[in-house]
Amino acid sequence: MCGIAGVISLNKKIHSVSTVKNMTNIMQHRGPDGEGFWTSEQSDIIFGHRRLSIIDLSDNGAQPLIRNNYVITYNGEVYNYKELREQLISFGFIFKSACDTEVIINAYIHWGEKCVDYFNGMWAFTIFDPIKNQIFCSRDRYGIKPFYYFITNDQFYFASEIKAFSVLEDWSPRVNKNMAYDFLYNGFVNHTNETFFENIFEMRGGNNLIINFEKSSFSINQYYFIEKIQPLNELVDENILIEKYRNLFDSAVQLTLRSDVKLGSALSGGIDSSSLVASMNNEFKDQNLPFEQECVAACFNEKDIDESEYVDAVTNKLNINAHKVYPTFLHFENDFAKLIWHQEEPFPTMSIFAQYCVFEEAAKQNLTVMLNGQGADEILAGYDSFYRPYFTALFKNNIFKGISTLYNYWKLHSRFPIHNIIKNIFKNKFKNNYNKYFNTNYFNLVTPYIRPIDSTIRNTSFNHLNGYGLHSLLRYEDRNSMTFSIESRVPFLDYRVVDFGISLPDNIKINNGIRKYILRESFKDILPENIYKRYDKFGFLTPQEVWTKSNSIFFKDELNKAIKNCKSIFSNEVLEAYEKNITSKEYIYFIWRIVCFNKWVEVYKVSL
Repeated sequence: MCGIAGVISLNKKIHSVSTVKNMTNIMQHRGPDGEGFWTSEQSDIIFGHRRLSIIDLSDNGAQPLIRNNYVITYNGEVYNYKELREQLISFGFIFKSACDTEVIINAYIHWGEKCVDYFNGMWAFTIFDPIKNQIFCSRDRYGIKPFYYFITNDQFYFASEIKAFSVLEDWSPRVNKNMAYDFLYNGFVNHTNETFFENIFEMRGGNNLIINFEKSSFSINQYYFIEKIQPLNELVDENILIEKYRNLFDSAVQLTLRSDVKLGSALSGGIDSSSLVASMNNEFKDQNLPFEQECVAACFNEKDIDESEYVDAVTNKLNINAHKVYPTFLHFENDFAKLIWHQEEPFPTMSIFAQYCVFEEAAKQNLTVMLNGQGADEILAGYDSFYRPYFTALFKNNIFKGISTLYNYWKLHSRFPIHNIIKNIFKNKFKNNYNKYFNTNYFNLVTPYIRPIDSTIRNTSFNHLNGYGLHSLLRYEDRNSMTFSIESRVPFLDYRVVDFGISLPDNIKINNGIRKYILRESFKDILPENIYKRYDKFGFLTPQEVWTKSNSIFFKDELNKAIKNCKSIFSNEVLEAYEKNITSKEYIYFIWRIVCFNKWVEVYKVSL
């Protein structure tokens, strides 16, 4: 896990190493263990690297790495590097290190652009190919590791983080109005390849980027198409599917435990992180790893969102050492600007602060690698948004089955009145009335993002994986973990687990109203009963509604700053959103978006 940066001149302009060094210096948190640079003979291509040592801690793993005049700068982990290494050795390759970086560059030399099809892991890398006279860049299938680029005056800059571009002479931070609109009105982030900064783009997951000097061409090509995964027959025996899923997931966990440094996991007490911790527990015993299993959990004094009971159930049963953190509003207030600086773009809720605190504690416990549960919800129908297509199909095909299942769903969530449940499942999207809080002329030329329709469970998964869901969660996790120089790994996004999960029939994902049914059944033999039968969903939460209502001085002050700093966007009625609508959940999150957006403008000195 590292930070990469570089410049590629498209018109043979000579560059100084100091330019890229400044880019990598500002990302030192991504790689505190070392730095390296490579310059082409003409000094028109420069690669930079910051290293966080995880595998092969010797200098043999330093980057940029050169083999046969091919050069790579790389961020990530390819977990199946040992197997690929043996395969490449059989083809005649000789290795000088034990790191996965050398595997990647030799795989490219052997397989060319098809090499990414062989990788199981997370990556963002750039390779100079002297034979084809081209630059080959790639990002992993789901966008776990970041890759940003900025093209100006025929110079192509790339980096792991947007802030790396802020040291460039050509940098001028200007707001992207399309993204600002989508965020402020609807809370959308990371839903396209655009960023909040004008002219700064991200390469999306599952894509390669190629600059060919011979052809003077620039292209981005998709290599991974999740929509092409064929669905399994619904008549396949349930027990066979459950066994296969468990085996695949255990295999994914086994691969992600490959590390030469101490590792742990985040534990929320939900079914995803609990299953992950349980699978890790078996692997820790089987592999006889040289350190004890540890986890970190965010807990709260507010009982409605505190998950201590579930964390304790898991850790006590599996005899795991748990480190609990208790995020407070004071801690948030003190670190607000730092959080924005590391996240680089606004975020729609305060929930990521809890995750931030988890990684902060992990660093204190010297847990350099952390496994986390991102990806299960998107694939196994874990969100409420999956219920609408699920129940719509049930009622359409068999109204009696639909009513029976809805009744069972209500029993599982009996703390809510039945009419609220029906409204939540079938309601239209919240219709906001935000215009009076904006100087609407500011957005008169924007093209709003239209969220795709969740027509089926399968289609809803595609929408979450490709568009408005997973990319944002992975951005939060990458920045939060790297803030504290920690590598975050996500076994649920092992492509074998994803491909199999996408292919599963709907009734193995939601069964009689129970979400993520196959995951529950896969781990029911080793999970505590209150985890296996837990049907609510929290994620990394903070008591945002409580904090917003009880810290009026802070929020009013921040809203006044927003009116002053962003007067071209916000009207003087912004403060009214707090004064008159503080009891409304929708407006609490709307207020936050204004506050967060303005803080981003302040921190990055963004021109509106």
